Amino acid sequence: MGAFILDHQLSVLEVNDVLLDLLGHTRERVSGTTFEELLLTPVDDALSPLLSDDARQRLELDARFTLQRGGTLSASISVSRIPDSAENPPRLLAIVLRHAMDQTDVKPTTATDEVLSLIQAARWELELATGRIYAPKTWRDLWGFSPDETIDRNDVIRRILPTDREQVLAALQHARETSEPIRIRFRVPDTNGEIRWFESTGQMKTTEGSLTNRMYGVVMDITERCKVEQALARYADIVSSSPDRIAYVDRGCHLLAANTPFLRAAGHAGEIVAGRPFKDACGKGPLTALLYSSLGRCLDQGDIIVEDIQELGRDARPRDAEVRLFPHRDDQGVVNGIVINIRDVTKVRETERRLLQSAAVYASTSEGVVITDAGGTIVAVNSAFSQITGYTEADVIGNKPNLLNSQWHPKSFFISMWRRLLRHGFWQGEIWNRRKDGEIYRQKLTIRRVVDPRGRVLNFVGVFADRSAASTPPQRAEHLIHYDALTKLPNLLLFESRLEHALELGRHKETKIAALLLDLDRFSNINDSLEHHIGDELLRAVAMRLREVIRPADTLARLRADQFGLIIEEIYEEDEIAEIARRLQSSLRAAFWVEGHEVFVTVSIGIAFNDDANIDRGTLIARTESALRMVKRRGRNGFRIATSEPSEPRSDQQHMAAQMRAGLRNHEFQVLYRRGFDLLDKRCILVQARLHWAQQELGLVTPERFLTLANDMGLALELSQLTLRTACRQLQTWVAQGLPVTCLSVAISETQLIRGDLVPTVAQLIEEHPLTAHRLELEFSEALLFKHREQIAEIFVGLNRLGVMTTLSEVGGGWTAPAVLQRLPIKTLSIHADFIECLTDSVHDQAVVQAIINMAQALNLTTRADGVRSDKQFNLLSTLGCNEAVGDLWGEPRSAEDIQILIDPNKPPTRPRPYRS
Repeated sequence: MGAFILDHQLSVLEVNDVLLDLLGHTRERVSGTTFEELLLTPVDDALSPLLSDDARQRLELDARFTLQRGGTLSASISVSRIPDSAENPPRLLAIVLRHAMDQTDVKPTTATDEVLSLIQAARWELELATGRIYAPKTWRDLWGFSPDETIDRNDVIRRILPTDREQVLAALQHARETSEPIRIRFRVPDTNGEIRWFESTGQMKTTEGSLTNRMYGVVMDITERCKVEQALARYADIVSSSPDRIAYVDRGCHLLAANTPFLRAAGHAGEIVAGRPFKDACGKGPLTALLYSSLGRCLDQGDIIVEDIQELGRDARPRDAEVRLFPHRDDQGVVNGIVINIRDVTKVRETERRLLQSAAVYASTSEGVVITDAGGTIVAVNSAFSQITGYTEADVIGNKPNLLNSQWHPKSFFISMWRRLLRHGFWQGEIWNRRKDGEIYRQKLTIRRVVDPRGRVLNFVGVFADRSAASTPPQRAEHLIHYDALTKLPNLLLFESRLEHALELGRHKETKIAALLLDLDRFSNINDSLEHHIGDELLRAVAMRLREVIRPADTLARLRADQFGLIIEEIYEEDEIAEIARRLQSSLRAAFWVEGHEVFVTVSIGIAFNDDANIDRGTLIARTESALRMVKRRGRNGFRIATSEPSEPRSDQQHMAAQMRAGLRNHEFQVLYRRGFDLLDKRCILVQARLHWAQQELGLVTPERFLTLANDMGLALELSQLTLRTACRQLQTWVAQGLPVTCLSVAISETQLIRGDLVPTVAQLIEEHPLTAHRLELEFSEALLFKHREQIAEIFVGLNRLGVMTTLSEVGGGWTAPAVLQRLPIKTLSIHADFIECLTDSVHDQAVVQAIINMAQALNLTTRADGVRSDKQFNLLSTLGCNEAVGDLWGEPRSAEDIQILIDPNKPPTRPRPYRS
């Protein structure tokens, strides 16, 4: 089969021997000859589309050749476009179809095949009827087939990467149906597992004879080309997406390449500037001057040049630009050009200038400045900081600001500060800090958060001034006269003056004011056990906490030792004062940490109003003192509002007292029970007995609502003894029935304790109900332990001999030393319900609960949570390490019959609907 290759001008580049023999010409005669010189019929118009249209890859035509020996030869010619590269113009492969081909799979290698092999290409022929493929050895080498192997279409398809097979089959089918040429890329794994890219062109050939229903084409290995294209594409993406201006010049300073930002800035957007001298393309200016002055250093010495220049922006304003010149090296390492990178740094330079200005202000300001990183570690301070605090820069760098902490503020103060700072980016207020020499002083502090453009915290900057240093000598003397030296609060003199003024203002405005006396409960015990300097620190901490929960206009003063006074003006509802008193008590509920000691305090509060417009200061203070004494007589840790006629009995109390006496006669008081559960395995481990009052008008009244009145009326002992007897009798019944009640808990009142016959009474009950032994548990409130320490110790020892378990209830409201607990035969600490109620919402209450649990674990005591109402509380208590829980989570108090059903071992614990009174 004759074949030859034509260039883009249709001149003969190569011819095989078969064609030379067929035409009778010599190779010298044919090489370089135009195609039409060998023909009698013109074909330029037919072949030109193959050279100009990439979509057309193959055509067939009839031609008449001139023979060297004379005459002509009619032939059918198949002309295919040889796949071209980016560097070479297109070429054509012409094959003379004179007679039918040999029906062998391996076609003889021709000069054309040798030429195609140079560009990693090979021709192929597909017989559609049989699916057999005929191809030369070069094609088989590309695909990895052996020379003597019979090959069909399926063999080839199986070699193609599975993800590309469908598109190859679809292309072949399309060509078969439409006779349109195909050009497709696909991937083929080689024997080493490496993926290679192939590009194949082909077209249908349907003529008479043996060539009917065949497809011809050429396949080329384009793996290297694809790798280069992908690398160039990645590089182009990087350069085009960069906001920097990037360009490349050769050693002659000709601009060979540039990205869009560079061309746009040079005024050549969309133009072709490749090959032009740089000064012609970019004009004269600071950039051109820098480039030409740096050629020697960059090209000959290989230096990287970094310089700033100033240019005029689009708005004709000067802008700062940072120019970087990088020497570009070829594969041999020879510098053949310069890469230019230009970055707009106007904002950066402006920021740097502002930072230098800020640094000057920072160093010269008279206010102290401290800068921390995002984690709160100090990274810089100014000289004023050292002058005010006494700490040098070397003392504080790398430390936290709590180095200055005076220990006067509770944790809640700092938690509130950081919450506001993180939420709003700003905090301002007054804070007490400690100098290096130990002096405590007051600061006016401003803290700001510094964030980056993405909103991430970089630094915190604190600026403060020493408020105490701002006072003149006369002002400081007045301060010493009217303010308490320990707490810095107003003293008794200033308190009385302000109270006098408040009363006068109240008469003028016809508004109410309230005076409060706050007395720390048993503060002398703390002083005696922990020394007086710790007591002084505790008083400072208490003062700071109380200030946090009142208004700035309210007056808080330290009157004497552990007593504080509070004046609240312009009161519109008396209920407001009750709420304020509760807030004051709640603020002191969390533990105080003083020099490593964990201290708990409670407060008794007496309150009085200016009910009479003519009331004087002395009368008002006397009323508050009277109310305070009433609180102390009733066990402390509470508040009371004095009335204008404290001796006059209240009618509602009298009515309630009469109903209680009637209730006793009518057997309206009944013992109800509730279950307690183990927090670990959630099984019922105890039953709690409490006396309730089923009153016709009031409904079911809880003991908290009537026990105080019962104590005032003298009914507390009778009600308490009723509860204890009923509980023991019921426990005997349950145990006799075989119910798994291992512990029945009964609360003991103060009247039972001080009567002196509690141990004999319990012994008599155990003798009457022997099955209650070792199953009865008696609860004593923490307040009773404070009030009757010696008496309660004897009772605990006596009960322990009887085998009765003892529990300390309402723990957390007072201050119980671990040494006291260790000396007493106490089995369980029951945490006060008030702490459990706020457990999930208050960090301070959670800290108290955790402290109690830790102390109990250290003393090998069981902890019980009283008043558990939610699963969230239950889960948190379990996490904190609490052992037991009692509360409304498992239903309201129930009768003995109902409880008996619930604690049946054949039934799991249920959670009934809570009782609503």
